[in-house]
Amino acid sequence: MSAIAGIVQLNDQPVDRDTLYRMQVLLTPYGRDAQHSWHRENCALLRTLLRTTPEDSLDRQPLVDTSANVAMVFEGRLDNREELAEALGVGSNDLALMADSCLALRACLHWDVDAPKHLLGDFALACWQPDRSRLWLARDPLGMRPLFWYRRDDLFGFATMPKALFAIPGLTKAINEEQLHDYLCLLPMTGPASMFKEVYRVEPGHVVVLEGGEVSAHRYHRFDPHHEIHLDSDEAYVEALREHLDRAVASRLRAIGPVATHLSSGMDSTTITAFAARLLSKRQQSLIAYTAVPREGFNGPVPTGRHADEGPAARAVADRFDNIEHVLIRTDGTSPLDNLHAKTEELDRAPLNICNLAWAAAIREDASRRGAKVLLCADKGNLSISYDGIHYLASLLRSGRWAMLWRAYKDLKHRHPTMTWRQMVKVCAAPLIPRSLWQLFEKHRGRAWELTGHSAINPELSHRVDTRKRAREIGFDLSYQPSSNGRQYRINTLYLSDTGEYNAAANVDGVEYRDPAADVRLIEFCLAVPHAQYLGDGQPQWLLKRLMADVLPPEILHAKTRGLQAADWYEQTERALPELRAELERLKAHGSVGNYLDLASLEKALNEWPESGWETPRIERRYRFKLLRGLSVGTFIRYADEENE
Repeated sequence: MSAIAGIVQLNDQPVDRDTLYRMQVLLTPYGRDAQHSWHRENCALLRTLLRTTPEDSLDRQPLVDTSANVAMVFEGRLDNREELAEALGVGSNDLALMADSCLALRACLHWDVDAPKHLLGDFALACWQPDRSRLWLARDPLGMRPLFWYRRDDLFGFATMPKALFAIPGLTKAINEEQLHDYLCLLPMTGPASMFKEVYRVEPGHVVVLEGGEVSAHRYHRFDPHHEIHLDSDEAYVEALREHLDRAVASRLRAIGPVATHLSSGMDSTTITAFAARLLSKRQQSLIAYTAVPREGFNGPVPTGRHADEGPAARAVADRFDNIEHVLIRTDGTSPLDNLHAKTEELDRAPLNICNLAWAAAIREDASRRGAKVLLCADKGNLSISYDGIHYLASLLRSGRWAMLWRAYKDLKHRHPTMTWRQMVKVCAAPLIPRSLWQLFEKHRGRAWELTGHSAINPELSHRVDTRKRAREIGFDLSYQPSSNGRQYRINTLYLSDTGEYNAAANVDGVEYRDPAADVRLIEFCLAVPHAQYLGDGQPQWLLKRLMADVLPPEILHAKTRGLQAADWYEQTERALPELRAELERLKAHGSVGNYLDLASLEKALNEWPESGWETPRIERRYRFKLLRGLSVGTFIRYADEENE
């Protein structure tokens, strides 16, 4: 993986070399292995490189094609090298000597701004065409790699991370109040705005074009909510999923050194781990599998339906493969505030779940020490391979297919004897009743949306932005009413997902996150599969469970509870109470933090630290979400404001 940046002077003046150098220095931690730049007349490009694939040793960016008068920087990984080579007329011998960036340049020369439509993998790129005075930027459809831009009258700049743009004289880290509001209220990020007033993001699946001094953007990739495939048999869907998973995992095993993976007790990571272990075994290679577990002897309370220790079930998976080295990661003795400021600087934003920072960092650091450059994950699994199909029930009710609905209920009742008909009615009817009735129902159950219960936002900021109106404007349902259209629900969720900064920050530790469950071809297949394949025989996740029936152990296939990440978080946080109080005092002393955060409510939460009840939603929302996320946002505000000062 790489980090990229560039500047185009719109007044045709040469680019300031000192500014370019500062940008390169700021991005070097994200690409520690090589740093190079190129400049000509009013344009300059740079790339810093972290080598993770064998072909990265061939990378010589920035790339320039003198005959076409085009320059390009590319950061990422292409998963369809062979298909691209065939389409572009590149022979196998030449392909073996080409870095992914070279293929991307060939694609840009051949397809121009349509090139991203033909690229598969995790990527961001910038292409400069001086003959047209045009620069265009693009990101992969799921936003696995980040890219930001800034424009003023005389200059346009872009960079993998915002921090590089702040090397440009005159640009400050002024906070975008509306985006910080959304972050505090757990509203999804929509549109090109970033956490900083004058910095914009290239949205996932979009191309941004600078031409004639004007900036425009368009989406080049969309998932089709109407496309549905129909195969000959139930088994045919299973085999098709196997083929897609095989390809998605195999394409992400192109690596230097050993491969590592996250291994929890869920269906997603266990499936990815099993496929990776089998494929690596054919190459006589091992797989390092990491499971984060609580401290030895932990038996504290956890929410209903969850289990604290994912180690035993993960071990049962690892024991089925001779080439898996299973590593347990414990982080007792750490605090949620450990390295919070450093992580905020790496991300250029407030980390969302600081409870998970310690174990995630420990996994990356251990993988790096072992020489692993690739760390597999399965973050998009719930929206692709392990979709549960529960929306199918509401669609049956809506379409009047009563016999099929009754049969589905009987199958579910057989598998889950404690299930009542009232529960079935709720699952089926909840997506179909009017929104106002749903909100009254949730209020009656004591589950009405209440911002102060989970957010540390200053009430004045919430009132000024008008949180409810803001949610309506971006189409976000604060009542979380279930959807009756599972395909559209998953597509909408995918469009709102943007993990680019987190993936880039992992590069600072020398590793690259790769998610086979986020493979675009795999997701398009999973979206097109009929809902009946996901909820059948009384089993949610029926498609994946059939595929993995003879691979995964009963502890995974028939689990009654789900694992809880950082289950001992409240113990670690309680031990760090003096640190939390000290941090709160620093925030109170800061000039502007109180404009955004309700510091009095955070202080009250610390003063009312509970002795029990950590398994209850109310306590979890107040402390895991409101308190810790509030402190995280406070750290970000200090990071931004202190730099501005």
